[in-house]
Amino acid sequence: MSQEEKPMQCLRCQTEMKYLKEYKFDSQDNKRGIFKWLLDIEERLIFDVYVCPNCKHSEFIYKGVQEALDGWGDS
Repeated sequence: MSQEEKPMQCLRCQTEMKYLKEYKFDSQDNKRGIFKWLLDIEERLIFDVYVCPNCKHSEFIYKGVQEALDGWGDS
């Protein structure tokens, strides 16, 4: 488990949750401003995803925002 992955207990069954991965969601914000729209700058919201191996409950922990030209920030 890396430093970014913090142990968590499931809120439902109190089992230790397992870190699944970091996931980036496209924000789909229509109010991003004229320059971001013209340059096609996309905003991605970054979350760590944890899943309980017992009851399958999942938690999304917000980590921050990534802005990049569309297609350039994919990593």
